[in-house]
Amino acid sequence: METNFLIPFLITLFAGLSTAIGGLVVFFGNTQKLSWLSFTMSFAAGVMLYVSFVEIIPESFFDFKDNHTNTQSPLLYVSLFFIIGALFALFTDKLIPEQKINNQLGDNVNSKSKVYRSGLLIALTLALHNFPEGIVTFLGSVNDLSFGLVIGLAIALHNIPEGMAISVPIYHATGSKKKAFLYATLSGLTEPLGAIFCYFVINNYLDDFLRAAIMSVVSGIMVFISIFVLMPMSYEYRHKYEYILGLLTGAFVIGISIYLM
Repeated sequence: METNFLIPFLITLFAGLSTAIGGLVVFFGNTQKLSWLSFTMSFAAGVMLYVSFVEIIPESFFDFKDNHTNTQSPLLYVSLFFIIGALFALFTDKLIPEQKINNQLGDNVNSKSKVYRSGLLIALTLALHNFPEGIVTFLGSVNDLSFGLVIGLAIALHNIPEGMAISVPIYHATGSKKKAFLYATLSGLTEPLGAIFCYFVINNYLDDFLRAAIMSVVSGIMVFISIFVLMPMSYEYRHKYEYILGLLTGAFVIGISIYLM
């Protein structure tokens, strides 16, 4: 890889691997409490809902708008691809295997299964979200290195809580800190994969329409997972108001990280 592409790739790799930093949370602190699990589930929901409605959907709308003079077409496209994403999330939820080991959830196999499935859904969803992020970070760094550094740092900051949101439910369902950390790390690796895809396949030919379509699909997946999987489970494992606190904290943290971009 040429030098002018190597540095942007390293920036993207750093941003992606920041999920591993968040995944380290299972090695420190008392993450075994179910109240912490409840907080983490709603935290992940807060992150994904905020990103979807504040960042992805408006950005997709304007990208579609740049391709159409008809003001109704952008909204139609956003809605269409959003629904496709939600249906894809529903389909994925049905396909995820119900496997788990034992841990703090006791002998309730059904509960462990649900937590494991939700952890996988978070990992898959955020992996899909990180892939186009990798493309954007790589392209931004190639065009303007200083801009790419700012984008890479901001994405790294908000990838840390994403890693936390993945690792805690996986740890609760499997009892394995190593597996929890691995899932969080693998989710972030899709970001440099996006950079590699950009380098070998699309490079400077990323179409605004295609980018907007991908992001709209991702937003549909995020919203579905947040509302129909994470929040109900967060409510189930709450002690007091962890599900509300986690939701607000997740939205606040990701909002600050986006603002820093």
